[in-house]
Order: sequence, then structure tokens, then C-alpha cells
Amino acid sequence: MKKYGTVIALGLAVVFGALAVWLTNQWLTTRTTEEQVVVKETVPMTKIVVAGRDLGIGTPLSADNLILAQWPKANAPKGAFENVNEVEGRVAITRLRAGSPVLAAELAAPGSGAGLVAVIPDGKRAMSIRVDEVIGVSGFILPNTYVDVIAVGNPEQNRPREVKTILKKIQVLAIAQETTTEEGQAKVVRTVTMEVDPAEAEKLALQTHQGSIHLILRNPLEEEKPEPVVKKVARKVVPQIKPRVYTPKPVPYDIEVIRGTNRENVQFKTAESEERL
Repeated sequence: MKKYGTVIALGLAVVFGALAVWLTNQWLTTRTTEEQVVVKETVPMTKIVVAGRDLGIGTPLSADNLILAQWPKANAPKGAFENVNEVEGRVAITRLRAGSPVLAAELAAPGSGAGLVAVIPDGKRAMSIRVDEVIGVSGFILPNTYVDVIAVGNPEQNRPREVKTILKKIQVLAIAQETTTEEGQAKVVRTVTMEVDPAEAEKLALQTHQGSIHLILRNPLEEEKPEPVVKKVARKVVPQIKPRVYTPKPVPYDIEVIRGTNRENVQFKTAESEERL
């Protein structure tokens, strides 16, 4: 019996060890399942519409470029949509990144048209101008950036060129080609479409025929400083008083003329005057 006691004890130890490992595994599996169930019950989820790929400004939305994604219901963005049919056919007025929620504030009004037409607000116009590498700020002008427009006049005889800023803080709506390459380098912009009002469009069109223009990229957060108001003070007119010169009345001048035995008094207005009274 002593001969097999060690073997029996070793076998029992192996059996009890395996049993302990199995029980521990079952306990851990049950606890993990319970935790997952608790998480699912405490965080309700919902589905919202997100962009299926990167979408540019003026892109019509459809089932081909939209998907539904799970989103925590409590943290769903304001203005999000839960059905693709609600936004199908509408146009994006901002750039949408893949996976970003589609919000009502980023879409044009229903029935406003497709493409760039839907991006133009009431009272504004979209005007395109041709630019080169210098005017286009070497390709760094992007949609939704802001620029100032500087006009350079043609030189005249014996007169220097006139340079002045004709438009300030003009929003860029679109450009004619891509702005970055696959390596992330900027590319040259050939045509820039800007948002202007009718009066600004007239200034821009006139300058393109009278001279050249340059676009100056600016910080969109920079606020325009109000121009100082110069108050014109009306000058009081002080009446000028002319001095009065006293002129005495002329005193008659008497001369006695003797002709033989005849005497005659002749009166003149003054001693210097030859006019008689």
C-alpha cells in the first residue's frame, strides 16, 4: 500500500488542480459576461447618419456616400439624423470627413439646388477669377478661408502705380483644382470662386479690366477695426469790423478877384479843387 500511496497522492493533486483551474475559468467567464450585460444595459445606443467618405462642399448626399453608425444616445449631436432618407438629395455646405456625423447646420435647405448654388446665401453672389501662383498664395487658399483683395493699377506717364485694398474679409467658396498632393504639398490654384455682394462684384470685375489683383490670405478670427470717425467742427465766422475813418466836410475856399475897379468873390469847394460853387 505504501508503494502506491505516493502515486495516488500525486494523481489526486493533479485532479484537484485541474478542477480548481476549471472552476476559476468558469467564474471569470461568468463575471465577464455579467459585466458586459451591465454595460449594455446602462449605456443605451442609437444609430445616426455619418459620412461614409470625405465629402467636399456642394456634394449631394445619397445612400452611396452615407452610412448608419452606432452612437451613444445621450451624446448624440444636436441636429443629427437617424435615417438616410431624411438627408438624401440635400447638399453639404461644409467639408464632411469620413465618420463624422451629418448635422442639419452643415446642409443646405431642401430644394435649394445642387452644387455651388446651394452654398450661396441670400443677397450674395459667387464670382470666379483667374489667378496664378503668386495671386493664389502658392496654392494655400482653401474653401472657407478668407482673403483681402488688393488692386494694383496700371502705370501711367510720370505717375507711380496705385495700390489699394478694395475688398476685405471675402470668403472663398471653391477652387478649381486640388490644393494638396498625395505627399501633402500645396498645389497651384488656377481659379478661385469667392462670395461677394453685387457691389463688391462690380468692383472686382472693374479691377480685373483696369489692372491686376492680388489675394491676401487672412486669419478668419481677426475682426475688422472700425475706422476712426473724424468729426468736422464748424468754424464760427467772426465778423470783421472795419475802422471808420472820419472825413471832415470840405470847407469852401474864397478868392477875391480884382479887375480894375471891380471886385468879385469866387468860391471853390476846396483849396485844391477847381470846381466852383
